[in-house]
Amino acid sequence: MKAERYQRHSLIDWFPEDKIKAAKIGIVGCGAVGNEVAKNLALLGVGNLDLYDFDTIEVHNLTRSVLFRESDVGKSKAEVAASKIIELDSNVNVNAFDGDFWDLMTLPMVESYDCIICCVDNFEARIRLNQLCLIAKTNLINTGIDSKFCQIELFPFQSGNHVACFECNLPNSAYERMQQRYSCGWLKKISFIEKKIPTTIITSSLTGSIAASKALNLLKGELPSDSVRVLVDSFTGNSTISTIQQSCECPACASFNDFIHIVKASPEVNGSLNYKLDVLDDQVTTSEPILVSLRCHNCDPELKEEVIIFKKSSDFDSTISVCDKCGEDGVEVNINDTFTLSELKNKFSDYFFPCKFVHYKFENQSIIIEMEQ
Repeated sequence: MKAERYQRHSLIDWFPEDKIKAAKIGIVGCGAVGNEVAKNLALLGVGNLDLYDFDTIEVHNLTRSVLFRESDVGKSKAEVAASKIIELDSNVNVNAFDGDFWDLMTLPMVESYDCIICCVDNFEARIRLNQLCLIAKTNLINTGIDSKFCQIELFPFQSGNHVACFECNLPNSAYERMQQRYSCGWLKKISFIEKKIPTTIITSSLTGSIAASKALNLLKGELPSDSVRVLVDSFTGNSTISTIQQSCECPACASFNDFIHIVKASPEVNGSLNYKLDVLDDQVTTSEPILVSLRCHNCDPELKEEVIIFKKSSDFDSTISVCDKCGEDGVEVNINDTFTLSELKNKFSDYFFPCKFVHYKFENQSIIIEMEQ
């Protein structure tokens, strides 16, 4: 039965069946495009698929999601998609990760993938996934859709070349849109309602097909020397293929040297800062902004006292600016993602890093210290 299933594939002279069976691909986002990508890769015979999504299925997802049924409403997207993939082909080893990929996907996991396909619908998640793939030198395929157009981008980080990353050509408007979700630095706005992009199964299925095709090309060993973008008009069928140029002003590319060394350490500030870091003014950058401290202008006009928080700023919303003692909206919120070694050792040595990783530069290397769970 197993041999018969893939018989037609074996007749295609360029089809790398053994490589496809051995392949391991991560799919982040199990919505409309993620459904199509997972379905296509399973039918191609990809041996190992990891599906990531923190969301649950809603009724409106059913018009664009081939793997979901009415009886699945309210269930985990990742878990339902994984179960349907097994129904399509029980030979596929598929794992469902019900949660935020940023919390679940370690850097060794990123390194283990032949490629990761990004099927999310917001810039913040794309930027974070781009950063992980850039660090791990894992090929990234990014997708984007609207009601008419399909966009697929391939970033061949495994090539070893200085290729463009997702942030290299990201317009300022994208950062402005991200900032709309937050106030006072990186505190969540409690009143923010995220805009959803209307689309149809036509654009999502077309996007999923091209993304799966790009993954297939990678498995064949066809690694382009530059990052590329494919834009397709689903109405007319017109398409353009363009090279994505690396930007010397890219915030992601500028953060890391060519040589990247990844280590794991305890999240204790004292315990994790002993690796090739001994100059007190060396700069350490955290993977996400940290709410460092609070001061109330009303209770402490001279700002002599501060309350140390040292937790992820994304865990808080804009109500933190209201003082617990006086009830006034006068709290000065200190949020930072860059610290000197002396600052960390003198003020926060007894704290734990509330982030995925920290990084700093040592000679010609970028040292990435991932926090142990």
